[in-house]
This record gives sequence, structure tokens and C-alpha cells, in this order.
Amino acid sequence: MPKLIKSFKKQFSVPKGYLGKIAGNIMALENKRLNNWTLTLLNISNNDYVLEVGYGPGVCMKKMLQDYSQVTIHGIDVSETMKKQAENRLKEFIEIERAKVFVGDIEIAELPNDRYNKVLSVNNYTIWKHPKKGLERLYKSMKENGQIAITMQPREENASTIKTRMFANQIYQDLCDCGFKDVNISYKRLYPILAVCVTARIGKKS
Repeated sequence: MPKLIKSFKKQFSVPKGYLGKIAGNIMALENKRLNNWTLTLLNISNNDYVLEVGYGPGVCMKKMLQDYSQVTIHGIDVSETMKKQAENRLKEFIEIERAKVFVGDIEIAELPNDRYNKVLSVNNYTIWKHPKKGLERLYKSMKENGQIAITMQPREENASTIKTRMFANQIYQDLCDCGFKDVNISYKRLYPILAVCVTARIGKKS
């Protein structure tokens, strides 16, 4: 039993196979309030190009597509299992080219330059292999005056408000180091532990 539990926990980083599908559904439920909060801070407008890093089963992408009738949304995730789930959930939007999902690491993804107005990542940042490289890539892919929102809520056994604030400080500093402007930290008390969303903007590109 311990081996099974350990195996299942791994699914929350890179979901695979049947257990990965279950993990994806659990994450969708757990992250619903985090997603909604993040979207209120991201200020999406119609005609925006949006990128979600770590789209999971595609629940947040579908909400954005339904709430904003003219946005186009792309998603990148490390899990092939999540890509299949998201494709099923977003089929109607993919067919009309309002949505596209692909598999890859954000640090090395071949993203178009100066494309996205808005970027979001919910409970995904701390599993990036090289966070600053990922942010550098995102910076290049975003338009001037674009906005990014990175949300984290600790879910580990040792989760605490202290860890949340550690995440906040790390994300804040990483964004500053990578050239983002107007970096701002927001906290929200959501079960089971304090959550943080760090937002920032792209200034004028040279």
C-alpha cells in the first residue's frame, strides 16, 4: 500500500495513465477556487491571446473560453495524459482554432515571440525544472503591457503559511530578475492553507 500511495502522489507532478487521469480530476476540483481567484487578478479582455502553463485537464481554459467569447487560448503542460483530457474537454474550441494545447517544458518550449497578452500558472510554478529560464521564455513570448499571474497554494504534508510566503518571495524575486515590472503579491485564505498570487507586467520592450 505505501508504494501505491507514493506512486499516486507522483501523479500530481506529471500525471500518467489511469492514475494520472484520477489525479487530474482531483486537481481540477482542488484548483477551482484558485483558478477563479487568479482570473479576477489577471483582467482578461476579449481579443486577448492567453497562455496557461500547466493546464491540467483543461478546466480553467474552458472557463476562460466560455466567459470571453473572443479570446484565443494556448496551453502547455508536461503531461501527455493531461493533454488528452484537455483535448476532449476543449474539442469544440480546438476545432474553431480558439484553443490549442501541447506538451512540453516551459523552459525550452518553442513559443512565438510577442504573442500573448496574458499568461497564468496555477499550482505549477514550483515543479518547473528551471523557473527563471521559464520566465525568460515567457517574457519573450508576451506582448508589451502584457500581464502574468502565478498562483501557488502549498499542498505538501508540511504545508504552512510560512511556506506560502516563501513561495511568494521566490516568485516575486524571480519575476523581478527576469525583467518584469509592477510585481505585486496578493494573498487569499482558501482551504486548506493560505494561497498567493504574484502578478506582474511587461514594460516597454527595446
